[in-house]
Amino acid sequence: LLFSVVSCSQKTVSPEVQRLEGQKELLKKHTKLNDLKLDLENELTRVQQLTKDVEEANKEADKSASEAKDTSRDLTKDPGDEKLSKQAEKAAKRAANDAKKARKLNEKLGDSNEEVKSLQREIVDLQRELSLLEKKIDFVPNSK
Repeated sequence: LLFSVVSCSQKTVSPEVQRLEGQKELLKKHTKLNDLKLDLENELTRVQQLTKDVEEANKEADKSASEAKDTSRDLTKDPGDEKLSKQAEKAAKRAANDAKKARKLNEKLGDSNEEVKSLQREIVDLQRELSLLEKKIDFVPNSK
């Protein structure tokens, strides 16, 4: 009776179970790698869209700043013109808002680029792990 308790408490794992557990771990890592690659592609698409948005916002900010400058210059020629004064004020506010929008979009683009770099590093690290793990595990599917 004592012998049977001792033999049951020892954990012996057959090579087949070890191989299957190794394959399971390898499959988990491959799944994670695929998820990371999908995340990377989504983020790259986001970068493309943000780049377009940033270019458009920068053009709009330049345009409104130029308009504000022109209106301000016109106002210096006729400082008593209230209509022109209101136009200059509106143009200045529009320029400030456009500049703020462009700045925020540039920040989002920078953040998105950082996320791309992070995902790329993570993918490289995981591929390195997978390579090492594949060398340790004989990943041959059963043909039963």
